[in-house]
Amino acid sequence: MFLKKTILSFLMIFTLFAILGCSETTTTSTGLDYSDFDYITDYSEVFNRREGDYLVYVYQTNCAACTRLKSEILNFANEYSDYNIYFYNVGANSDTTNQASYLAMIGQTQVSTPVLLIIKNKSFDSTNVSRYYFAGEIKIKALMTDLEKDAYPYWD
Repeated sequence: MFLKKTILSFLMIFTLFAILGCSETTTTSTGLDYSDFDYITDYSEVFNRREGDYLVYVYQTNCAACTRLKSEILNFANEYSDYNIYFYNVGANSDTTNQASYLAMIGQTQVSTPVLLIIKNKSFDSTNVSRYYFAGEIKIKALMTDLEKDAYPYWD
């Protein structure tokens, strides 16, 4: 009987920790959230936001890498607002009408997340994808570091 109660207690405590540990937080430790910034709601908006240069961060809420990168990208967007970063949650967008033209423009065959795009004068230079398309945590973090230090040679 004692063993049964012990196992049952252990299972209840484990379940409680699992529920609390896996609950999704929508804000970062600094209180920032994607909704605090400019956002894109359709693939057709990626290349027509404004004149000049800007960044587009493509993410999904159920993407593990995006979740790990969330605090850093939001803090970067908050601190370096001169870069004009737009956020696009492709997981929330069920309309894929303009997805094919988006993929053709960036030279990809499928939508990946996380991705940080550099858009220059409402266009994407698909002949130099490696300069303007950054997929994955490591490449995005490296680009943010270069931009923070004004060391990214293709921004201007």
